Amino acid sequence: MSSRGGRSTRAILLAGGLTLALWPAVQAQPIRLTPPGGGQAAGQEPAGQEPAPQLTPPGQTNTMPAGSIPAPVMPAAPRPVLGETAGTAPQTGPGAEGGHGQKAPEFVIQPLKAPDPSSAGLLDDGNGGLGTAMWQGSNRAQAVQALGVLPAPVSGPALRDLQRRLLLSVAEVPPGNAATPSILGLRVAQLYRLGRLAEAERLGSLPSRDLKDPIFRELPFDLELLKNDLAKACEIATTGLREDASPFWQKATVLCRYSAKNIAGGDLALSLWRDGGGNDPAFNTLAAALRGDARAKVDTLGGATPLHFAMLRAAGRPLPKDTLDAATPALLVGLAGYDKADAETRLTAAERAVQYGALTPELLGEAYAAAEIPEAQRNALLASVAAGKDKSVRGAALLYQATKNATDAKTRAELVKRAYDLAVARDLLLVTAAVYKPLLNNLVPNENSIAAAPAVIRMALAANEPGTARLWRNILLALPPERDNAGEIAAEAWPLLLIAGEDGDWRDSRYEAWMTVQADLPPAERASRAAQLLTLAEAAGIHVPPEKWDTLLTAAAGNDRRGSPSVAVWRNLQRANAAKAKAETAALALAMLGGKGGLEIDGQGLASALGALRDQGLTAEAKQIALEAALLRGL
Repeated sequence: MSSRGGRSTRAILLAGGLTLALWPAVQAQPIRLTPPGGGQAAGQEPAGQEPAPQLTPPGQTNTMPAGSIPAPVMPAAPRPVLGETAGTAPQTGPGAEGGHGQKAPEFVIQPLKAPDPSSAGLLDDGNGGLGTAMWQGSNRAQAVQALGVLPAPVSGPALRDLQRRLLLSVAEVPPGNAATPSILGLRVAQLYRLGRLAEAERLGSLPSRDLKDPIFRELPFDLELLKNDLAKACEIATTGLREDASPFWQKATVLCRYSAKNIAGGDLALSLWRDGGGNDPAFNTLAAALRGDARAKVDTLGGATPLHFAMLRAAGRPLPKDTLDAATPALLVGLAGYDKADAETRLTAAERAVQYGALTPELLGEAYAAAEIPEAQRNALLASVAAGKDKSVRGAALLYQATKNATDAKTRAELVKRAYDLAVARDLLLVTAAVYKPLLNNLVPNENSIAAAPAVIRMALAANEPGTARLWRNILLALPPERDNAGEIAAEAWPLLLIAGEDGDWRDSRYEAWMTVQADLPPAERASRAAQLLTLAEAAGIHVPPEKWDTLLTAAAGNDRRGSPSVAVWRNLQRANAAKAKAETAALALAMLGGKGGLEIDGQGLASALGALRDQGLTAEAKQIALEAALLRGL
């Protein structure tokens, strides 16, 4: 790609960068005074007083605009405990007196217990929250443990969305002392690990002074580094070091002092960190490079934290080869706009950031479209991609450009098929489908594009566009079965449409037609695919006739060669599900499914996790996860 193409790509990514704004703290709740004996019916507000605060902030509705993050909210403060004075009998009559001849007080006021700050969140019941009572059935230790085993990064959109909602929901947390790490601190840290930077910052702005989690001070520093605002980051580091001389702030001080050409101060901070037992070879090399040592060879970014990347950027050094593999979702966003990286590296970083939910598919589409490939290379590159010889990000960008510019339906459908094949080869099906979603909506099926139907149907389902997939399948059903293998293509697409809820209930005839298409596979592979279909169909809430399982007993189905889930996670999932502990069940199911759409575990573990989600009322979520697992497993 030309340098001009690199600048265009970088401009687009930078223009679409993070908007990280702090929200004001939540106001205190009003205190009500009620005379002994009441005076209002149960649940009725005292006359002349304001109603209890709602979960939705003033001036907002429960409808969240597309792409917005709602204002942080706190559960309403509990009402004061009102009534008789401790140790005295209830008083009756207008002149009733206490046990010592004293008149009973007209009001008894007891202090309110403030809401636990860890109950705060950005989502309530009206905009995607999982319910204010979602932690019922779990104690505080169980909640902390469940949050601590959540996977990150997460490449499956359905899994990631459920995890995001779990972490952002307003909910009463189990009672207990606000220890460190707090439940709110764990949630903020997990959002950061997911790459949900704006939401992590918004949620992290809520804690009271009682919470001492380091994440509340360290997160703003990292975010300023990722935005390349070194001056603001160093202001935060100065305060951080003054309040807490931990290794984190000592290392941050090395960056700030060396960047300011304060060599003696940087040497002192580096010495203090080393004297305290600091051991980070990549950091030591970066410090030497930043200090001005031309002999320092930066061949690895180590832990690839924002601090490491900021030191590399301040030293003006190129990216080491291992950077993309080590980068977290949050750091991938910064790498996508790094001017010392070549255009292919920036595009690859953008792809992975979309894969983990840290960038939007729209930004990746714009970056693909902006990539400049010389005209003389385009035809050869397209041919190489079509032959399966080229699997580069340049090939992906060129295919997107060609598909977007195609003027007839047949050509566009054929290009979508090539994009699908390349996406599967690069393990980027869900990312590619999300980027191609606008193009799929404008893709009209016809008899001349039947060969592309399997790819289009799968791409549409992966992009969460089941209507488009159903339209293409209906075209297949309307054709004679022998016409361009339309019957076989429709039969092969049936399991995915069934799991997506686009084919009604189970039909034995369609299952048998699908099994006929699998006839050329080895018996063990055919039985394994059938077992996956039955597992995922049941996980999506579809009734599978028991005799279909019976027919697999004599086949060498095996266990599909995936790993068994952790016994500890599985046992705790069973307990939490039996206790109807919704949030803990969801967290443990996510931990069992892992970060790759359920690909890491065998069919039994997948069935257990999705069954538990359905038991907790998360049926739609379980169905979408099952569909993505079916697509990724090549069903």
